Amino acid sequence: MGYKTDRTAAEIKKCVSAILQNKLHDPDVPLMTTITDVTVSKDLKYATLYVSVFGGEGEKAINALNSAAGFIRRSLAAELRNMRTIPSLRFVLDNSAEYGNKIDAILKEIADNEPHS
Repeated sequence: MGYKTDRTAAEIKKCVSAILQNKLHDPDVPLMTTITDVTVSKDLKYATLYVSVFGGEGEKAINALNSAAGFIRRSLAAELRNMRTIPSLRFVLDNSAEYGNKIDAILKEIADNEPHS
């Protein structure tokens, strides 16, 4: 990404994280919901937010976040007054931590089964 899109993505990540903690009161979104990454299109019209949900119902939380995307976008617009247009938000479940744990478990299993010399 370019400098402007990187800077915009970082700002969106910071602001949306604060919105999730302080303003969004949805029982389907657990308190341990984290924005892990944000990608913004080159024209700054679309943002994809990767979300990690600790324990439990990830898909349910993603559906709730996508349903609340309008509210989150309006709250984001209030925070980012200097932006001409606020990107349309899309939330996606980030399974990278879960995937990393699975790989670690496989590597540990291989190391445990390896004969020691």
